[in-house]
Formats: sequence, C-alpha cells, structure tokens
Amino acid sequence: MELTHDGRTHTVIQSLSELTSAVAFRRCDDKAMTRRVLTAADLPVPPGRIATDNEADEAFLAEHGSIVVKPCRGEGGAGISVGVSDVDELRSAIASARAACDRVLLEAMAPGEDLRVLVIDGEVVAASVRRPPTVVGDGSSTVRQLVEARNEHRAAELGPNMVTPLDDITASSVRAACHTLDDVLDEGVALEVRRTANLHTGGTIHDMTPCLHPTLAEAAIRAAAALDLPVAGIDLMVPSPEGPEHVCIEVNEQPGLANHEPQPTAPRYLDLLFPATTAPDAPPPRS
Repeated sequence: MELTHDGRTHTVIQSLSELTSAVAFRRCDDKAMTRRVLTAADLPVPPGRIATDNEADEAFLAEHGSIVVKPCRGEGGAGISVGVSDVDELRSAIASARAACDRVLLEAMAPGEDLRVLVIDGEVVAASVRRPPTVVGDGSSTVRQLVEARNEHRAAELGPNMVTPLDDITASSVRAACHTLDDVLDEGVALEVRRTANLHTGGTIHDMTPCLHPTLAEAAIRAAAALDLPVAGIDLMVPSPEGPEHVCIEVNEQPGLANHEPQPTAPRYLDLLFPATTAPDAPPPRS
C-alpha cells in the first residue's frame, strides 16, 4: 500500500515501511540474532541456547526445569512450545519448532505476565498484557467444543487467523492442567488451553499503558534503539507491569497497531511517516 501526504509518499505493509532498514528487519527476523543484539545493549534476556539434538539440550532442560522452545524464524506463534519440562516433551517441541525453521532456540522459562510495549519513533505509545486463550465450562460441552465455539466467535470478530488451533500443542497444554480435549468442564471452571498468549493463537490483550513502570518503558525504548527500529513491539516477561523487573523475550519489527485501544497507535504511526501531521497540541507519548 502507498500512503501519500503533502508531497511525501511511503510504501507500507501494515506497520512496516521502508523506514525499517533491511539490516534491522533481518536482526528481528532471527530470534537468536535479536538475543545477541539485546545482550550487547545490556538488556536482560532469559538464559538460552541453540538446540543441538544431544545431551546438551537435556542438560539445559535439567538446569532450568521448565523451558520455552521456539523456531529462530517464524511468526504468529507457529512452532512455539511453552513450559516444556521433560525429555519427551523436549524432543516433541524441537520437532514442532523445526517444522517452521531448521534452527531452534531453547530459553529458560521466565515467569510472570507477557507484556507487549509498542515503541514508535523512540517513544512508548502503548503497553498491553497478553493472556493465553481461556475457556469457561458450561457443564455440558467438552473442552474441544468450547474451543471451537470460542474460535467461531473470534473468527467472526477478528478474522480466521486469530483462533486457537486444536493441535498437539493445545492438547499438551490441556493435559498439563490435568484435562483432555474430550473432558467436560464443570460450569464456571476456567481453563487455559494454550500456554502462549500470542493473539494469532487465541490470546487476549489488555491495556496497561497508564500504569507502565518507567523502567519497563526505558527498556523498551533501548531495545528498539539497539535494533534500529522506528516501529517495534517489545515483548517482556514481567511479574507486574507496574514494577521494574523484566526480561526481554522477543522483538517484533512489524507489530500490530489495531489491538491497543484506546491508545493512539495509528495516529502516532502516521506522525512518524508524515511529521507534518503531528498536532501541535497533542499530548506527548509516554517515554
């Protein structure tokens, strides 16, 4: 898509434009490379290693107890397994990740909430906690039926790419909560059916911008600067968005802008592309 204003034209793909360099894009496209850049910038990341399909992988799991397995390249949560805690799960998770990318990253599980901080032009514009998809029992439907009903509603509201897949990862998450997809949940019982909070696998998003701790805002701005990104979604694991503790788990060079209501994400993006559109009396973004 081309956007033109006052003689200036930008070619954009959603929040990605030619203002993002090819080098910055490649750094974010490879999660292992992203980790190296963040580490060099003295930003905290979980302990991690590239999977080597030998005893070293098992030793890493034994050292950390619970880990995340994800493809080095990919998007939308594809191939990511969270809370892997035994060797059989590890092998299965590596195989799932390798279906998306030959190189697989193992990271220690970081407890807390999944916080996305949106940075545009060096300023924090929005911050939201993302939570895993959850179903609530009605006393008669199976977990599978509850997920299907939830998916139907989300597909109608948000599109077919925002639903929870009924795959091995979902089945494993349900088993970890001592249920199966064919169990009937008692009325009112809530069950997380996925360990990840990615919106493309059914996660939900909740605005936390007003209470974001300044240390988290600073970390997000530093991460975007280290990767030379004009627009970035910085993913942090935090005990609370209101506290300073955090680790950086991922950076997205093409973050969604439409899921951060009521924050002015689209206007701030247009201001980046066309500085003349900036309203002189607009409230400054949080920094």
